[in-house]
Amino acid sequence: MKNPRRTTLLINLSVEEADQIRAAAKKQDRTISSYVLRAVMNRIKIEDKVEKHVDNKVFFEGTYLDNLRRQR
Repeated sequence: MKNPRRTTLLINLSVEEADQIRAAAKKQDRTISSYVLRAVMNRIKIEDKVEKHVDNKVFFEGTYLDNLRRQR
């Protein structure tokens, strides 16, 4: 069976940040990939909640959320 198509994400971190991620992933008994994916998905959920509850164009102007809003 062929492996499904995979996407690679390159993240540049300081040595200290990488060490923190490795330690946190190990503490949660996760792979580094799983830990980072979960953190990213949690951040997206938080941003979605903020976007739904805050209607302040000055707050969002020029941000990632502003760009998402314009695409819709």
